[in-house]
Amino acid sequence: MRRLNLQRLDIFRAVFDTGNISAAAKRLQLAQPTVSRHLAVLEDELGFALFTRHPGRIEPTWEAFRLHADTAGLFERLTTVEEAVAAIRSGSDEVLRIMAATSYSLRMLPQAIALWRKGALATGRATGLSVDVGGAAKQIRALHAGEIDLAISGALPPQPGLRITAFGRQAMVAVLPRDHALAGQDRIALADFGRHPCVLLSPDAPVGATVHQAFADQGVVPQRIMTAVDPPLAVGLAAGLGCLSIVDRIVYESLATPGLLMRPLDRGLEFDMVTLELDSSPPRRSIADFQAALRKVAARFPGGV
Repeated sequence: MRRLNLQRLDIFRAVFDTGNISAAAKRLQLAQPTVSRHLAVLEDELGFALFTRHPGRIEPTWEAFRLHADTAGLFERLTTVEEAVAAIRSGSDEVLRIMAATSYSLRMLPQAIALWRKGALATGRATGLSVDVGGAAKQIRALHAGEIDLAISGALPPQPGLRITAFGRQAMVAVLPRDHALAGQDRIALADFGRHPCVLLSPDAPVGATVHQAFADQGVVPQRIMTAVDPPLAVGLAAGLGCLSIVDRIVYESLATPGLLMRPLDRGLEFDMVTLELDSSPPRRSIADFQAALRKVAARFPGGV
C-alpha cells in the first residue's frame, strides 16, 4: 500500500463526523465532487470500503469505525507540528543567550544587537535575546553548562569542544594621563613600560596574554603596580593612578575622558575578536545572523584592522 495521503484521511474523518458528504465538503471548503473523488481514491488505496451508500445517506462500515478510532489525535498532533514549524520560521519561542566580554558590552555589542534586531524584524522573526557579561573563563564554563548559546571574546587558543569564529581584529593602544611625562610622544614604546609605572591586564585573560607575550619577546620587564582583570578597569586605574596602561581601542573609545590620551604603540599589537559556540551545537540561523551583525559593526569600529 502506498503512503496514506493526509488530505484524504482528513476528508474521510470529516465525512465520518458529519455523516454527510455535502456537510463535509462545506466544512472543508471543497466542492462536493472533490470530496467524493478523494473518498473513492482513499477506499481504493486502502483496499476496503469505508461507507455504504444508500439513497440520500451514507453509513460507515466497521472498517471506517476502526480507522476513525485509530486516527484519533492524528490531526491534533499535525496541528501542533504546523504551529511548531510556524514558530521556528518566525523565531518565536526562541531565545538567543549571549555572554560578552565587558570590552564589547560598552559600544560594539549594543550596536550589533540593534543591527541584528533590525534584520530580524525585517524578515518577520521574533527571536528573543538574553545578554550577560563575563570573562573568557566564565564564558567557557557557561557554554559547557548549557547556560548560553554564544560567547563574544578576545582571541583564544583552540579550546576542546568549542567552535571559535573570528569576526574582526582590534589594535592595542597605550593609555596615559594628559599630564604624563610621555604625553608629548607620538608613540609609546613597550620599553617605556619598563621605565614608568603601569597597570596591565591579567596575563590569564586572552588580550592580556597578548600584551605580556609582547613584553617577553622584547625582554621588557614592566613596572607593573597593579593588575586589572577587565580592560575598562585598566582605563580607570590609569586615570586615577596617573600611570600607563594598554587596552584595545574599543575600550578607550568607549571610556575616554578629558584627562586621558591614547597613543599608538611602537610595535603593532593586534588580536582577533571571536565568538565561541559548542562544537556539538548544530548551525543556527539566529547565531549566523548575529555573527554577521558583529562583523559589520567591527568593520566600521575605530581601531579595526
